[in-house]
Amino acid sequence: MKTVITKTQVANAVYAALPQLACVLPDDIEAGLAAALEREESPRGCAVLNQLVKNARIAREDFVPICQDTGTVWASLEIGPDVLVSGDVFAEVNDAVARAYEEARLRMSVVCDAVLDRANTGDNTPAFCDIHLVDEPGVARLHLMLKGGGSDNASRVVMLAPGAGKQGIVDELVRCVREKGANACPPLVVGVGIGGTFDKVAGLAKRALMRPVDEPADDARVAALEEELLAAVNATGVGPGGLGGRTTALAVRVATAPCHIAALPLAINMGCSAMRRVTIDLADCHPERAKRVEGSRAAVAESASGLSACTGSFDSGAFGTSVQDDKRADAFAAGRDDGVAVGAEPVHLSLPLDRAQLAGLKAGDSCLLTGPLYTLRDAGHVRLMGELEQNGGVLPYNLAGQTIFYAGPTPAAAGRPFGAVGPTTAGRMDFAASELYRAGVVATIGKGRRTADVRKACEETGSVYFVACGGAAAYLTRCVASSDVVAYDDLGTEALRKIEVVDFPVFVGIDVCGHDVYDLV
Repeated sequence: MKTVITKTQVANAVYAALPQLACVLPDDIEAGLAAALEREESPRGCAVLNQLVKNARIAREDFVPICQDTGTVWASLEIGPDVLVSGDVFAEVNDAVARAYEEARLRMSVVCDAVLDRANTGDNTPAFCDIHLVDEPGVARLHLMLKGGGSDNASRVVMLAPGAGKQGIVDELVRCVREKGANACPPLVVGVGIGGTFDKVAGLAKRALMRPVDEPADDARVAALEEELLAAVNATGVGPGGLGGRTTALAVRVATAPCHIAALPLAINMGCSAMRRVTIDLADCHPERAKRVEGSRAAVAESASGLSACTGSFDSGAFGTSVQDDKRADAFAAGRDDGVAVGAEPVHLSLPLDRAQLAGLKAGDSCLLTGPLYTLRDAGHVRLMGELEQNGGVLPYNLAGQTIFYAGPTPAAAGRPFGAVGPTTAGRMDFAASELYRAGVVATIGKGRRTADVRKACEETGSVYFVACGGAAAYLTRCVASSDVVAYDDLGTEALRKIEVVDFPVFVGIDVCGHDVYDLV
C-alpha cells in the first residue's frame, strides 16, 4: 500500500513544530556551544559563549524564543518513489504558520514584497516551501528551518571558474566569513553547496545545514573537505560573536552535485549560533486520522514536544529535553563570569550617558548598562530620518543624549515585556548613524562592523557604538524591566520603544577615538 501525504498532515506538522523550534535549541548545537566554551581561551569569546549557553537554558525552561528573529519559515518535503502527495501539499501551511506564530508569540518578520510593498504581512507568511523527489522507498521527510535575516544576509552565491578548484572554494569561504561572519552571530554552522546551476546551488547549501554538527558526511571525500573548510574558518580567529576566539564555526556542512564543464557554482549559507532546524518523519502518519490541530500556546507547546501520529514524529535527538546530569546546563560555570569578559571588571554605566563617561571607555571594554534605551531598526530609521529633515536637524521624541538599541523584540511572554530581544546587524543602520550621532544621539547598540564614516562620527562627536551578544535574546530580555511604545506603532516590531534595562551587558565596539573592537581580532 502506497503512503499518501496530505496537505493537512503537512500543515499539522508545521503548526506543532514551530513553537518548539523557536524556543528549544537542537541538542547538537547546544552541545557544540558547551564544548566550544570549554576550550575557549579568549576572554570576550568566553563571555559570548557564556551568554549563549545560558540563553539556551533560559529559552527552553521559560519556553520563549532563543532569538528575537524567529525568522522566515522554510519547509522542504522529500518524498520517495512510492509516496503520493494529494494536490498542493503546502496549501494549508501558511494558515498553520500564522496560527503558530500568533499563539506562540513569535515575531512577525515578513514583508509583502521585497521592493514594491515593504509593509509587514502581520502573520509571518508566506512560508517558503519546496518539494524534492528522493530515490528512497517509503520516505516522507519534512525539513523545517527558521532562518534569521542576519545569517541569510551574510550568505552568498559565487560562480567560480573551474580552474579555481578546491583552493578557490576555501578562499571564497574564508573571505565571506571575514567580511560577514560577525553579522551572522557566530559560532556559525556553515552550509556550502558546490555544483548544480545558479538557481540550484543555493538550495544545496541550505539543505546541507540540516545535517547535525556531530554527524559526518557519508562520503569520506566530503567529510575530509568539511574538516578542511572548518579548519580554515576557525583559523580566521573571528571567534564567538565576531569578537575573537578559537571557535568561529561549530561545523561546515557540504553538499555537492554535477555541474556544467564551464562552471564551479558555489553557495555559502551562513547558519547562526541559534541554528533552528528539525526533520520530521511523516511516513507513519495515517491520513484518515489527520485533521486540523487547534490549541492555545500551552497546548501548542505540549503537542510540539511529542507529535501525534497525525502529524509525524521528530527524529530522535532533534530537540534537547533534559538538563539533568548534563554539562551543557553548567557549562557557564567553572569560575567564568556571566555576561562580561572573564577576568575583566565590568564598567557600570547609568543611562542616559554623558560624553564625559564615554571618554574613558576603550574598544573591547565590558560594560553593564542601567537606565533607558530606545529600540529602533530599519523601517523606523527611515521614518526618523524623514522627521529629522523636517525638523531642521533637531531630533524628535527627546532622543538627544539618548542611546538607540538596534532591535526588534518579540511580544511579551513569561511575565516579561518581551519574550526575547537582542541586537540586529548595525551595518544596516549605517545610512543614518553618522547623522544621528551629529544630531545628538550619544550611543548605539547592535552587532557587527560599522563603516569608516560611522567610526569618524564617533570620533568627531565623542560618541560610542556598543556591541551586544547576538543570539542571546532570551538571556538579554531578563535585563529589561519595562517597555513603552513611543512612536511608529504601525511598524510592529520595528516601532520606536523606550525600554528600561538593568545591568544590560555590552562591549565597547567603537570608542570615542574611533578604535574598533573588531580590529582587535
